[in-house]
Amino acid sequence: MTGRILRLDETRVVKVARVFSAIVERLGNYNGIIHCFKASGDGIELAFAKQGDLKRYIEKNTEPHPSLKTEWILSLIDTLSYVHSRSDEELKLADFGQSVLLSMDADVDTVCEEDLTAKIEILHFGWIIYSVAVWRVHEYYFFTLDPPQWPSQGLPPLEGLFCGSIIRKCWSGQYVNIGALYKDARGLLAK
Repeated sequence: MTGRILRLDETRVVKVARVFSAIVERLGNYNGIIHCFKASGDGIELAFAKQGDLKRYIEKNTEPHPSLKTEWILSLIDTLSYVHSRSDEELKLADFGQSVLLSMDADVDTVCEEDLTAKIEILHFGWIIYSVAVWRVHEYYFFTLDPPQWPSQGLPPLEGLFCGSIIRKCWSGQYVNIGALYKDARGLLAK
């Protein structure tokens, strides 16, 4: 998680971040987003994620059964779809550190705010799906390249990989929006 986090007790933490607070307030409570008890100018009181973040979880735990990984991936895609649907604005999304609070009437599919677009978000999301699929953390950050550029070489092979076709489309920019990713993943994985 980005920002400063203070642990209150075994079940709660406070995150200090002004933009994060506005984002969490707009999203409200949703099954795939870490529970927010309250938000104020001082910070946000959140449920404590006792399993840690995905990176640490993958590093510490044995690979789960493919059916559980499928549930997690579908849950993440469902939650990301929910986040993008909030223009009127069991894994949990908890870190919105790179997020931008858009105006209520913004078209999240076409807006480019602070150089971030839905396609770039989907590109990064493909790496999260890949990490779950292969059960190894792979970090990729579009903006570390100068100038930023779409990956075209050096990508890991996806042939025969669980969720490989979804990951390939995320990495190649074939999804026009989160809704297209959601529809494709539901069609391929929710059987």
